[in-house]
Amino acid sequence: MRVDEESEDRLVLRDTQLDKKLGISVLAVFLLFVAFLFAEGGDWIEASIPVALAAIAIVYLKLTLLSAVVTFDRATDRVTLSVTGRKGSEEWNWKLSDLKGAEVSVIRGSGDSRGSGRKQPVIVLQDSTRVPIRPYHSAGAQSWNAVIAIRRFIGQEKMDDLPVGWISDD
Repeated sequence: MRVDEESEDRLVLRDTQLDKKLGISVLAVFLLFVAFLFAEGGDWIEASIPVALAAIAIVYLKLTLLSAVVTFDRATDRVTLSVTGRKGSEEWNWKLSDLKGAEVSVIRGSGDSRGSGRKQPVIVLQDSTRVPIRPYHSAGAQSWNAVIAIRRFIGQEKMDDLPVGWISDD
């Protein structure tokens, strides 16, 4: 997630899965280049395979691409989470005053006591409910960037759980 807007009264975090778009786009271009090399050599059947794989990659991207926007607004005492994906748009709201903090949560499956290593940034409400601010796991750096921005916005001083070697802009 990246910080789209940050002021004393408002914080907007946006995730458009740019890394996923870039990765699949590079893969599709590479596959089309391979197809071109096969076609140039006259191997039309072999050229059709990477073209089909590139098309499948682009369709996969279109079907699975999500975007999440979380807005923290002091003026309205509101936290709004909007997610747009293949099921359409969904929105959730909480009072900003109900927010206790933010943390990076390790996703655990059934019977998995240590966790899979997949991480997800969550906001923690006063009743200890943990709400994921993006509907999928992410790289640790993206999760920590979002959590640190939220903690700074709400004035949460506790930063002692940062990963070893993490440098924040305190």
